[in-house]
Amino acid sequence: KLGLYSSVANPPRGDELDRCVQEAIAEAELAEACGFHGFFFGEHHQDRDGFLPSPLIVCSVVAARTKRIQIGTSVLLLPLHHPLRVAEDVATLDIISGGRMALGIGLGYQDADFRAFGVEKKHRVGRFEEAIEILQKSWSGERFSYKGRHFNIDDVQVLPRPIQHPRPPLWLGAWVPAAIERAGRLGDAIILGPSMTLAENVEAATVYRKAVAA
Repeated sequence: KLGLYSSVANPPRGDELDRCVQEAIAEAELAEACGFHGFFFGEHHQDRDGFLPSPLIVCSVVAARTKRIQIGTSVLLLPLHHPLRVAEDVATLDIISGGRMALGIGLGYQDADFRAFGVEKKHRVGRFEEAIEILQKSWSGERFSYKGRHFNIDDVQVLPRPIQHPRPPLWLGAWVPAAIERAGRLGDAIILGPSMTLAENVEAATVYRKAVAA
């Protein structure tokens, strides 16, 4: 299955981003017409090239303009977001798309992303793992409470439920061994590094499969 990833930005100064976003949407429509399986958007903040900060919004437009192609994030920087908000948005997107949404999530690594939202980078792993658990509980459709170090949730029910059962797929971005192990333990699939060599990706995939088996 072949998919495309669109890094919506315009180096070096982020000029004409309105045109760039419209071109990315048109590219997704063309990708479906050409038979591609999926189309995915990333997230960053405060980049001088205007890197797309709101991938879920663009995903919703692509969902409305297409009928078959899978739509998703690669990746949403989950520690920057409240997981209930993400759960509601993704469930709504899954309905809009007719069950075509895949949520790719990552820790994030750029200091500016965390400074912009007042989130301490040192807490990103804890926020990430707690948020994954909350997402999974949210998409069950059942009422739940959650008490963690970073998130406390009291007696909530997330509606509407997503179309996909048991939930939209969760793909975890991972490059280093600890993150690869986490992807095998908590996710449905791994998103490997776009700047890694083929040999490095093959090695990472091997580590991931061992983590899944464990």
